[in-house]
Amino acid sequence: MISATAMSDRQAVPASSAREDGDGIRSALYGLLSHLFIAAPGPELLQRIADSRDVIGESAGELHDAWQALADTAAQADAEAIRSEFDEAFVSTGRPPVSLYASSYMQGRRKGHLLAELRDDLVKLGYRRSDEAVEYEDHISALCDVMRGLIVDDAAPDVSFAAQQVFFRSYLAPWFAALCAALDGAGQTSFYRSVSRFAAAFFANESEYFELA
Repeated sequence: MISATAMSDRQAVPASSAREDGDGIRSALYGLLSHLFIAAPGPELLQRIADSRDVIGESAGELHDAWQALADTAAQADAEAIRSEFDEAFVSTGRPPVSLYASSYMQGRRKGHLLAELRDDLVKLGYRRSDEAVEYEDHISALCDVMRGLIVDDAAPDVSFAAQQVFFRSYLAPWFAALCAALDGAGQTSFYRSVSRFAAAFFANESEYFELA
């Protein structure tokens, strides 16, 4: 499996040159979410988010507004405070306040069964677990990383789109709203409340994209 931390901070934010490239923006945004959910952002990544507030055009509606809000929050954020927030919300010796695993939200899918199905599908897609990976494959960061990889794959466009559509519908669509709601309502989150609102808008946009295409 592609490591969720394989991309540099510079690659994790859409470049202005990607404005006319829908897939370029999509892959970069999946990469950014993968970064933000695997580790707290450092000062450089926060600055790049803040400097990229105009990348998503106004025609994107709620996605544009959510991105603008995240960029504004990043511009005022303190990296040390966000690191503490990340640890408090997502890292715990017991059960963390907010789970980032699909198996915590996909009702009717036992963790072992879900992971087995996911691992089988990843093998069919040509992915394997990275030796550096420390999280299970159903972690939101890993799933976003797979979507990023599928978008930039060299497969024919129709094959690539079909793989993205099936994977998104199977492993992100059923639970992203519940995750974002949990993040939005968690008392431990401040910066990540903006992240959750952007993620909700982005994944909703992806759902519509796969339904209408």
